[in-house]
Amino acid sequence: MKENLKLTKEKFAVTTKNIEVQDAEIKNLSDQINEKQTAVNLKLKQVEEARKVNVFENEKNRKYAKANAALRAKLQFIEEKYDYTSNAKNLSIEDLKELMTSNNNVNNSLTGFAEKLANV
Repeated sequence: MKENLKLTKEKFAVTTKNIEVQDAEIKNLSDQINEKQTAVNLKLKQVEEARKVNVFENEKNRKYAKANAALRAKLQFIEEKYDYTSNAKNLSIEDLKELMTSNNNVNNSLTGFAEKLANV
């Protein structure tokens, strides 16, 4: 019985040492996990910010494309209606009215965009 008690105490001491070593390893691994999780959270935040910027830039590019299309249409209208071989005196008042109307339409369509761009 004494021998059994002695063996049990020795096993208990060995087990206690093993538990202490395992606890130290677990603490070390937990610290590593926490460091890595912090790094992952930081990168996730950066990705989220980059996605927001991407969405904003896509919207801005879409608005620029619309403005560009409107300006190209305006340029095409001017090039089609303007007679390079004659003087401005030969232009009719209707041509000038159409040009003014076109300019007003383009300017009105871009007012909201210009205001938002000024805010940015």
